[in-house]
Amino acid sequence: RERRAAQQLEREGRAPPSDSRNGGGAGWDEAPPDTNAALRVLAVYEQGSRIAFACYNEESNEIIFEDARSSSGTDTERVVGAVLAETQPNLILVSNRVIANAPLLECLTTMPVGEEGRSTAMRRGDGNAEAKSADEQQQQQHTTGESIPYQLLKSSAFEPRQCKSVILHKLRVMTLMSRAMSGHHPEDFSHSQALSGHYASTQAPSNYHSLASVIDFESPTLVRALGALLTYLRQTAFRLEEGFTVTINNIRRCPASESFLRLEAASFRTLRIFATDHHPLVANNNVKGRSYNQSKEGFSLYTLLDRTKSKAGRERLRQWMTQPLRDAAKIRQRHTAIDLFLHPECHPAVSLVLERLSDVVSMDAILMRMQRCSTQPNDFLVLIRMLDAAYAIVSTLSGDLREKAYMLDREAGFNGMADDAGGEGELNKELYPSVAYIDDLLRRCHVPVTRDLREKMIAVIDVEITSETKDHVIINWGYHDELDRAKETFETLDETLSEVGRQVLQKHQELISLKVVGFLISIDKRQHNHDEATNTFPSVPDDFEFVFTQVKDTEAMVVSNLEEEILEVESELRSTFSALSDLDCILSLAGCAADLNFVKPEIAAEGEGAIQIENGRHPLQELIVDFIPNDTQMDSDRRMLVVTGPNFSGKSCYARQVGVLVYMLHLGSFLPCDSARISLFDQILVGFADVESCAVPQSTFQRDLTAIAGIMRKATPKTLALIDEFGKGTAPASGIAVMVSAIQQLCKKKCRAVVTTHFLEMFSLGLLEDGKGSVKAVQMSVFVPESEDDDAVPLFKLEDGVASSSAGLVVARLAGLNKKVVNRADGIIQALRSGRQVKPLPESLNCNSPFQPGVKSAIRLFLAVDGWTGANDEEIELLDELVHVM
Repeated sequence: RERRAAQQLEREGRAPPSDSRNGGGAGWDEAPPDTNAALRVLAVYEQGSRIAFACYNEESNEIIFEDARSSSGTDTERVVGAVLAETQPNLILVSNRVIANAPLLECLTTMPVGEEGRSTAMRRGDGNAEAKSADEQQQQQHTTGESIPYQLLKSSAFEPRQCKSVILHKLRVMTLMSRAMSGHHPEDFSHSQALSGHYASTQAPSNYHSLASVIDFESPTLVRALGALLTYLRQTAFRLEEGFTVTINNIRRCPASESFLRLEAASFRTLRIFATDHHPLVANNNVKGRSYNQSKEGFSLYTLLDRTKSKAGRERLRQWMTQPLRDAAKIRQRHTAIDLFLHPECHPAVSLVLERLSDVVSMDAILMRMQRCSTQPNDFLVLIRMLDAAYAIVSTLSGDLREKAYMLDREAGFNGMADDAGGEGELNKELYPSVAYIDDLLRRCHVPVTRDLREKMIAVIDVEITSETKDHVIINWGYHDELDRAKETFETLDETLSEVGRQVLQKHQELISLKVVGFLISIDKRQHNHDEATNTFPSVPDDFEFVFTQVKDTEAMVVSNLEEEILEVESELRSTFSALSDLDCILSLAGCAADLNFVKPEIAAEGEGAIQIENGRHPLQELIVDFIPNDTQMDSDRRMLVVTGPNFSGKSCYARQVGVLVYMLHLGSFLPCDSARISLFDQILVGFADVESCAVPQSTFQRDLTAIAGIMRKATPKTLALIDEFGKGTAPASGIAVMVSAIQQLCKKKCRAVVTTHFLEMFSLGLLEDGKGSVKAVQMSVFVPESEDDDAVPLFKLEDGVASSSAGLVVARLAGLNKKVVNRADGIIQALRSGRQVKPLPESLNCNSPFQPGVKSAIRLFLAVDGWTGANDEEIELLDELVHVM
């Protein structure tokens, strides 16, 4: 704080006050090189496909964070560029992981060039962006692209437990604290004051409750990045604070992923996009040396849509599902491709493509081994099969499929081009969308490059012999003349040496065998001297001496040259097989649409915020039960759907169904319905009951409150919120009050929301009005028979209006609850409705009481008889009757 005050005084032209303790110093030990520049430090942490950022801006005294997925280098560069343009850091804090990733480090330490930074400043409301002079803009353009200094932090700064502890105990956000304390009233503490007899000090709300509505503590990358940033700030800018506490004005998310639909971990779980099934004996791990750590993908939307033929396709589909699109043009392109492949005339060509897609594998491991000079012979064989498959697929795409696409576009009315175009040449993408998709796919496949590389590899490698030997790569005969001569010499080496041996044995009959050394020829000195005997030996050609080494070296040189040629076209190869992976995903979505009766949705205008679904179905539930479809109508006049109805009537399933169908639209898939017209959203937020854990210091109601608080803080007019039975963990009056206030606040934010509730009093007491304030009440209908002998039947059909009751007793009967308990509950309900006092159960109905009339009569009779040994038959029969009645 002293340093910031001194900087403010310097900007105003006044000298900072002297400090007598350090001889007139500024009040800090180590000042940054440029004291006029506000500190903007950015912490980065990468783990797998996720990368997290946390930036502190000293000028605004706020923290900006982002947690994104980066499936490729292009995605990483885009996310990093957006974060750097938004935060404009002057110091980067990195871990050893980032240091080891040279491309990522280079991207982080280079300020992005272009108009992105200027547009970001204007988006933040920087009015000086337009008022800058030409010289200042030129100077800014010159400085843009300069290197940003970075600092390596210790591994302990990114330790998960320490980072979470620092966030919870050493971070204070003033906006969150003011919101939390603004609702307190002196009357709220009157009860505790009356109990204690004096005014007790009010305890500040838990830091976890307020931060959990902003920060996703389930994201380890975000927790580590934010924790490392706070650790650095505690040692530098906030080291003079009491307890080294980092106090900031605000904390917010950086809008770096505007091209994808945002879903948090809770949204993925609620919509069941992915699911992990652990081994049933996972609790018995390490028992008698056994391990049950295996897990697999459970029943989820991913397993439903995954019909890919290649491993690369499965990985790409998972990437698609973690990053749903927000670009309407890209979504429509996927719809066009699915529509094309579903046409009956394209089925033969699609079958050929599906057969060859199984040969497409991931290129990353092969290219990495080539870069490290540790390539295996099987890598070349796999690459040749992949190139063969790519060549066959490209031939099918450029031939039959493109011709069919051209004809279908013309039949569909896209006939703005001349008839003599014949499907060749440049076509208008809007007039010929199917042809444009095929052409874009062929362009990404780099047909000339892959064709030349395929021919080169086939000319160099003998595939048949290499696949048999499996220990080294065999070069084709005729490719390298010098290698062919060396191989020919090596193959005739046995015959040459055998002939030499026969000539030697004719003159020298004695051979001596020595271990390790081999065979020696014994010469009789009495008959031959050494020089004469040596000169009589037949000579071996000079090229025989190192023929084996020559063959191996030449083969290694040829393989090395081939690896260099492959690495020269690495980007083209990655692009080709990335396009084939996308094609595999499109065909998988097309197969699901054909088998499960999905239809092509229509994308409504983004500002319209419409969700119009006719006979929508939940794609997972309809595989398990006889599903009853329901309609959904949401627009600017019906932004809030409040769903009421009994338990077990399908309210929660309906809310999930709306979320899943909106998600599938952003995925580019067809939808399980009769027709759909949906706008694009920026995020899907959920407030569903989650699994409780002792690791989370929150009660059931507190978790609901945290979820609602997060929805209200993050919601925008383009947000879809799903809230399920909020407030059931507290008193009905408190739950109703908070629920009504939250609905009214969400209506002001103009977001779309589906809310399920049992609080019918919201409408009966007039707190909410159906059809007013963009609130629409709907109910799940249940058939309740007049006779008590018949069971109620849930119809699972959505209707307008508010449910008359939650039908708890009906559901209790369906659950098999004891009839006496249900009847007693019915009596209590009737008494409460009529305002009568609930009477206790009479003693005669308590079967366990020893004071029932029958028991008392039996006891009196038993005590009245002096001795039962001599009792008469009448007394014995009477006692038997009384005991039988008991």
